[in-house]
Amino acid sequence: MIRCLAGTVLSIDDETICLDVSGFGIEVYASGTLLSAAAVGEELHCLAYLHASEAGMTMFGFSDEHERALFLEITQVKTMGGKLSIALLRHLDAAAIVSAITASDSSRLAVPGLGPKRAERICFELGPKIAKKFASLAAPGSGTRAPVSVDGEVIIGLTGLGFSRAEAMRAISACRSEAGGRELGEEELMMSALGKLQRK
Repeated sequence: MIRCLAGTVLSIDDETICLDVSGFGIEVYASGTLLSAAAVGEELHCLAYLHASEAGMTMFGFSDEHERALFLEITQVKTMGGKLSIALLRHLDAAAIVSAITASDSSRLAVPGLGPKRAERICFELGPKIAKKFASLAAPGSGTRAPVSVDGEVIIGLTGLGFSRAEAMRAISACRSEAGGRELGEEELMMSALGKLQRK
């Protein structure tokens, strides 16, 4: 079984990363955190899962073991295939998903392509198991809605202006790198990221 991948990033789009691994261009359906960490021309290491079905082979990529393990749990839910499960991890981080499931708050799992019935099923089927298995990720106050991070708010703003999620995450990552560890507020980060995207 393929457990991890390492190679040079050839291209990035809203859902996938094309990774050059020893001369093979491998298309990886990536989580949101992995997409934000990727940059064309740079080396990338990720955890992976290769899914085989009648439709063919699909590679999924994750930034850490928590994401990979959570993805495998979600795919066990009826009607939740690999691409829909990675879509959930592309829009929400692992901690936010675990918090929503343990709080039985299916509304927090509302992402494009995932309807309310599927979200309710995820909470119903995985609730008890997730609370135990991912205790380190479960927020102490998981019964309340988790606040959206500064990065999350900026991503929402940029995608609302017509930029893709991948473009927004790359711009935010570049802004934070240039800041050199200095804390950026939502407005400053938004303007800085928007400036980068407009110049492109």
